[in-house]
Amino acid sequence: MREVLLVRALAGDDRDAEALRARGVDVVEDPYLSVAACTDAAAVDRAGHCVDEIASGSDWLVVTSQAALRALSELTGADALRESMVKGQARGLRIATVGAATAAALAELGAVDVLVPSVSTAAALEEQLATLGPASVIAPQGSQAMKGLASGLRALGWQIDEQIVYETTTVTERPASADRLAAGAFAAVVFRSPTALRAVTTFVPRLPDGTLVVCGGPTTAAEAERLAIGTVVVSPAPTADAVADTVVSALSS
Repeated sequence: MREVLLVRALAGDDRDAEALRARGVDVVEDPYLSVAACTDAAAVDRAGHCVDEIASGSDWLVVTSQAALRALSELTGADALRESMVKGQARGLRIATVGAATAAALAELGAVDVLVPSVSTAAALEEQLATLGPASVIAPQGSQAMKGLASGLRALGWQIDEQIVYETTTVTERPASADRLAAGAFAAVVFRSPTALRAVTTFVPRLPDGTLVVCGGPTTAAEAERLAIGTVVVSPAPTADAVADTVVSALSS
């Protein structure tokens, strides 16, 4: 079996790599994205606003990525963020996220009861929240965040306070794996976000025939179909084990 490429952000996690290697798959990890806390003059003010809203303002905290929590911790201090979580929950703040990994990160910061939809998509989260509102939401997010959840809730009368606290950008230097990817050296490429897909197409507009595009969920798969980057396979769940099983099954067949 040829190698599988994992498209990563700089300093990204390696759970997919661990799961694939446990199944005997050779993996190459390469950063095509950079994810970092905002550095503009108003970044600390936006992060501070989020912390204030968590502690004493909004009805809900909605976080769709771990990167938002890392950025808040960096910009305001982890202790200040934890303190705001404790204060907010004491007054009735509710917390929601899309997936289990971000829910675990929230728990590390003191979140006690986090709403996570059974299907890890923004659409599924919107559907659940729709039955619990309308209400006010503080939503720390990234520069490339999808707008579907916010616009859907606004249409239902929710007040959404979106604050950009981190930036996701394509790396400036051509990744080491790009030429090999264009030459068909990889059996499959694993994508975890639409942003990752767009980053790869900056360097390799379309994958060679025979290279599978494995997506962690339907939102990423929809972007892959829009970009017409190659043959798309969608994992039934976003967990590392589910994605690894999808890769192995697709390549075996």
